[in-house]
Amino acid sequence: MKDLYNPTTIASTWTADLLSAICVECPPSAVLLALSRLIRLHDPDMLAHGQRTVRYATRLGKAAGLSDADVTDLGYAALLHDIGTLTIPVEIRHKRGPLAADEYALVQSHPRAGAELLDPIPFLSVASVWIAHHHERWDGTGYPYGVRGTYIPFASRILAIADTFDAMTSGRAGHRAMDGDSALRLLRLVAGSQLDPDLVELFVRFPLGTVSDEPIRQTDG
Repeated sequence: MKDLYNPTTIASTWTADLLSAICVECPPSAVLLALSRLIRLHDPDMLAHGQRTVRYATRLGKAAGLSDADVTDLGYAALLHDIGTLTIPVEIRHKRGPLAADEYALVQSHPRAGAELLDPIPFLSVASVWIAHHHERWDGTGYPYGVRGTYIPFASRILAIADTFDAMTSGRAGHRAMDGDSALRLLRLVAGSQLDPDLVELFVRFPLGTVSDEPIRQTDG
């Protein structure tokens, strides 16, 4: 059996080397630990963001009536949703100031890149689909595929809310962190354009430490 994690194999050919650094046949807990170490090596803030996003996404998923299996897969997706950004050159990832058009297009490719990286790992195949769509927008102007409304997978819509809320409240990407109430108000402002309005209302209505007993209707596309 190969080592669970071998940082010496992670070089400029990061994407090609991922599966040679990760034991895909190992138990999920071991694979997740290896992937977490890999993310921490390259971007510790990304790992912390993923861990917080797990908390918000799984609570909203439970409130929305997802099955236990789907909540588990949603947790995987939330933890690893930005792993595709590690395929982007570091000088672009950490560039200060506006990105050139080709650089921005590369950044927009990260959901698809993450999905392609994780799909070969059997227990992450469902999560990889949800990761691929976590930057789609309710109005269809998101990326990478430009799908809209209920054509966006239900769990991806949950993940988008959790991701957005944590980005607002943790001060990611150089922005000043908002307090929770301000972030919730802003979520409501972008509901119906960026985010699923029913899921936003569910997220806002119920404290993050509790879940609803009344799931909203799932309308997967």
